[in-house]
Amino acid sequence: MRLLSLVRAAWQAEGLYLKRTSRSYAIQAGYGAVSAVFALMLLVMLHIAGFAALVPSQGPVWAALIVAAVDLVLAGILGLMARKPPRDAIAEEALALRQAAMRQMGDTAAQAMILAPLLRSQTLKKGAIGAALTAAVVGFFNRR
Repeated sequence: MRLLSLVRAAWQAEGLYLKRTSRSYAIQAGYGAVSAVFALMLLVMLHIAGFAALVPSQGPVWAALIVAAVDLVLAGILGLMARKPPRDAIAEEALALRQAAMRQMGDTAAQAMILAPLLRSQTLKKGAIGAALTAAVVGFFNRR
């Protein structure tokens, strides 16, 4: 029964982890999309206003270069804001719970494999030898 409860706990923790991390990625993508829309609108207005203000004093070529430099700075700032993923403490805790449950599940399965030859054996001697061999094999694979 303990093995099934560990599997259930690992399954629920995995579901919670995937749900929370996918939610975080969706929120991050939404912020990036909204940021891109506002950046585009801002750049269009800045292009129009900046270019119109700079043309009389700088000429059309220098006005375009100045507007392009401002675009570069704004794109860098907005790109950095969209790049940083949010930290979700609940998702991290669910991941840790899943990993702990998987470790315990492996330990429980290894113990069951060690005890199974003892329970199936007709004689104690054959069961003890089978359990020792099983324990050696399980120990070898657990260390890898």
